[in-house]
Amino acid sequence: MTNTALQTRAALSHLSEGDVRAALQKQIPDAAPSDVRSLAQVVVIVWDLVGGLPEADRREIVRGKDRLRTALLQAWPGRRKPPKRRPTEDAGRVEHSRGTGLGERISVADGRVRLDRYAKVRPLESWAGPTAGAGEIEHALGIPRSTLSSWHKKGSVIGLLRGERKLAYPLEQFVDARPLAGLADVLKVAPDARSAWLWLRQPHGALQHRMPLDVLKDRGREAVVRVAERDFA
Repeated sequence: MTNTALQTRAALSHLSEGDVRAALQKQIPDAAPSDVRSLAQVVVIVWDLVGGLPEADRREIVRGKDRLRTALLQAWPGRRKPPKRRPTEDAGRVEHSRGTGLGERISVADGRVRLDRYAKVRPLESWAGPTAGAGEIEHALGIPRSTLSSWHKKGSVIGLLRGERKLAYPLEQFVDARPLAGLADVLKVAPDARSAWLWLRQPHGALQHRMPLDVLKDRGREAVVRVAERDFA
C-alpha cells in the first residue's frame, strides 16, 4: 500500500465531533443544539467504526444497508416493537352455504326470445337529436356534399351510422353552415363518433351541469376540450 493510501486511510479513520457539529449546523441551522450534538456523536461513532476499513468493505456495508439497519434496530434496547396481533375471536360454528347456481339451460332460440322482451330498438333521434343525411343538409344548410364528406374524413364533423353504411349528421353541430369549433378536438380524444356525440349532449358537472355542446356554442372551447381530454384519457 502506498504512503498516499495510508495517509488517506488514516485521515478517514478519525473525525472530530466539532467538525461534524459545525457541518450539521451549517446544513440545518434551525435544528436544536441538543439534536445536533447527539447526531454528531452518533456520526463520529459510526465513522470511527468504518472510516478505517478498506474501500471494498465499505462498499459491502452500503450494499447490505438494509440488513445493517435491521440488525441495529434489533440490537438497540429501546427499539420499537411491532404491535401485537389481537387474537381472533371465535365466532362459533362455521356455516357452510352454496349458491343457487346458473339455473336451467335454455336454447339459443329461447334466449333470443327472452332478450327481445328487454331489448328495445331506439330510433337514432331519440338520443342523438335531429339528424339529416348529406342531401338534406345540402338543401337546408347549403353545405355541398363534397364539403361535408371532406369535413367528415378530416374529423371535423360527427357522422352517425344509420343502418350499415348510411351516415346521419346531427344538425346541432352546425352553426352558420359550419361545424362548431372544438368538435374536432373532442373527436380526437373520444374512442368513436357515437361516444363523442353522447358525451357532448350529456350535462357535465365540470361544466356547471351544462351540456358540452351548449358550452361550445358559447365559445367555451378551451373548457370543453380540457374536460374531454380528462374524461377520455
